[in-house]
Amino acid sequence: MGEKILYLDTPSGLSGDMLLAALCDCGVDESLLQQRLAGLELPGWQMHSRAVQKNGLAAHKIDFICADEHSHRHLPQIRSMIEQAKLPPRAEKLACRAFTLLAEAEAEAHGCDIAEVHFHEVGAADAILDICGVAIALDMLDIARVYCSPLPLSGGFVECAHGRIPVPAPATLNLLRGYSLYDSGLTGELITPTGAALLKAMDALQQKPAFSLHRVGLGAGNRDLPIANVLRALLGLAQPVCAMPQDGLTQTSLPDKENLPGNIQRDEVDIITCNIDDSSGEALAHLLPLLLRAGALDACYLPLTMKKDRPAWQLQVITPPALTEPLAALIFAESSGIGLRLRRESRLLLPRQNKCIATAYGDINVKFCGNNIAPEYGDVAQAAAAAGLPFKEVYRQVLCEAAQNKEDEA
Repeated sequence: MGEKILYLDTPSGLSGDMLLAALCDCGVDESLLQQRLAGLELPGWQMHSRAVQKNGLAAHKIDFICADEHSHRHLPQIRSMIEQAKLPPRAEKLACRAFTLLAEAEAEAHGCDIAEVHFHEVGAADAILDICGVAIALDMLDIARVYCSPLPLSGGFVECAHGRIPVPAPATLNLLRGYSLYDSGLTGELITPTGAALLKAMDALQQKPAFSLHRVGLGAGNRDLPIANVLRALLGLAQPVCAMPQDGLTQTSLPDKENLPGNIQRDEVDIITCNIDDSSGEALAHLLPLLLRAGALDACYLPLTMKKDRPAWQLQVITPPALTEPLAALIFAESSGIGLRLRRESRLLLPRQNKCIATAYGDINVKFCGNNIAPEYGDVAQAAAAAGLPFKEVYRQVLCEAAQNKEDEA
């Protein structure tokens, strides 16, 4: 049986409330949804759910009616609110990621640090309920993957806390990098920052999947447009994708999720980057092992050219989110960097196992990762030097013995 997938057809755009309404129209239990949203420490609110007509199409509409608020929220406040609400783990992770991406996009748009971003419209209670509601609904429907159609680009202006700005809003455009856009010929805001943040947080792929269609949900937007202002959510089961045979090649299909090697896992990491053009090679070389010993998952330098045509290096560090600030402090202490850029990314990885195995050249540490086997370079180099043999010969022999060891255990 294939995994559950969701395809979003977005002819009139995307917003948080449209997506939530479309998911509810696909069969989400709205009473359970409200129970889970009640865990958020927000002033009195009500969820209004009803059927509407948009250009002759029957659609679902959801609005949150919230008490008036006069304060703005920062990212740590919103993340703390979500974490204390005891949402399902997948829902909590998605909601927090959506707000983090939104904060990063706003920080870039306003030229400030992410810690200085204070949310206006998207920090309001109804926007928090929209984002958390979508995260909960996706978990309730057990959606494994999300796809979307090309996104409509519109013109005109929208009024916001910063005044009158063109659409799409700057933060929205930052979030939509990498997505395919087309001229819709429409005016007004079609894609909201909340909708764009959810799209990116869901890792939505912009392609048409092969799937068997089970449910169709229509979520209505607020405005009346020349076209039906609805988001269509197509819910179904993924089907194997077969390649068209070419030049005598046989057909191939993608494996089901349960048959993927080693059960591919997903997690999140922070990427720290810093451009450095005023440090010596000795200072740069000193920093990398310090970062790795301190818990960085990986660290490297990439060559680049900076202003005034000066050659420089970009430091790139991949780290668990919990170690981001300690590693940032280490970079500031040990390098000439005075500013760091952060972004959070999802990654797919295979489970890893490190084992010390007995070989003809002594004990060698070996990493087993899915079908990949990688003897530890330092151990092999030391063994080769002790045996007076070329590195590649010892490496090849250790690799064979490690593979045999794996087969014996299986």
